[in-house]
Amino acid sequence: MVVHFSYHHGTKSVPPCISDLPEIGICTTFVSQNNGIPIMTEKFKKIERQYVLSDSSVNVYGFRLLTSGYQLDAYRKNPIGYYMHRREEGIALKWEDLHVEDDKVIGTPVINLSNARGVQLCDEAENGFLNAASVGHIVVLEYSTDPEMMLPGQTGPTITKWYNKECSLVDIPGNSNALTTLYDAQENELNLADMGVMLQGFKTPAQVVLAEIESVLQVDTNMLVQSVRELQLRAEELTTKNRVLYNEQQLLEQQIDELKKTGAKAEVATILDRALEDRKITVSLRDRLALDYADNTEGLKALITAMPAYRSIAESLRANNDGAEAQWEWDDYEKNDPAGKKLKALRANDPSRYKELFEKKFAA
Repeated sequence: MVVHFSYHHGTKSVPPCISDLPEIGICTTFVSQNNGIPIMTEKFKKIERQYVLSDSSVNVYGFRLLTSGYQLDAYRKNPIGYYMHRREEGIALKWEDLHVEDDKVIGTPVINLSNARGVQLCDEAENGFLNAASVGHIVVLEYSTDPEMMLPGQTGPTITKWYNKECSLVDIPGNSNALTTLYDAQENELNLADMGVMLQGFKTPAQVVLAEIESVLQVDTNMLVQSVRELQLRAEELTTKNRVLYNEQQLLEQQIDELKKTGAKAEVATILDRALEDRKITVSLRDRLALDYADNTEGLKALITAMPAYRSIAESLRANNDGAEAQWEWDDYEKNDPAGKKLKALRANDPSRYKELFEKKFAA
């Protein structure tokens, strides 16, 4: 609603709509009756809703603007906007409460009611007919063509550092959230519909280096790039093969370790079984040694070798007796064995010893 003041012969004439001023929030217009000349006229209204000016999504032109690279302070210096980017129709609004939230640039429009379309623009925004904001006169400071930074459906570059000089209220933006014209740092306009033209207008650091290589070495950069790509593919193939070989080596080493453990376990069992047969160890000791020497067969062998065989008391006495008997002479046999059984056994089992004792006794 636009409010006008008029004067007739020094008398102020005010239309009925002036009573609406407090309700719609229009800043009051102050006038002077001195020759009917206004002292100050301010007409604006802040829309009580927030708009998304931009985010990092892919727009209809195939490229995207990273919110992380947005130079918010540059736009805050003069946050103006138009209706549908129509600069020729004058400034239609400005933006307040500009901030970044969850990868979105967000702001609140303040409508210029002095603009010819200001009141209608205000009504359309408040009533939900203008639901989109579109950043315009975008200045691209840095961009990337790295495929790793591209999203599904993206065909153009990723703008990594940028700011806009205006943001309009629109009915249909360049993407589902915002967007319009691009400019380079020298204010050269870039056609959004032709990303190839835009790419030709910029040179990435890599492109600059390639141009210098072509100039110095007199080589075709396309061939050089192709060779580099082939080397990259080859490197990736070798990396994959190395990874496969490494995995196979790890598997073989694991299998070898398992075989060694199995062989060592079998050898330990054999040593302990023999020691058990030789009565050097008991069953309970066998199980304990099997655990303690599972990975030390050589140590187990040395231990078992040094261990004496178990003998009962009777066996020990018998062994001692057998040892004394080995020292007997002929007279000892006759004295200790009058029946002569031991001499007969000695003659049968050890003839040479028997002959020695006989000749020693009866040689004279």
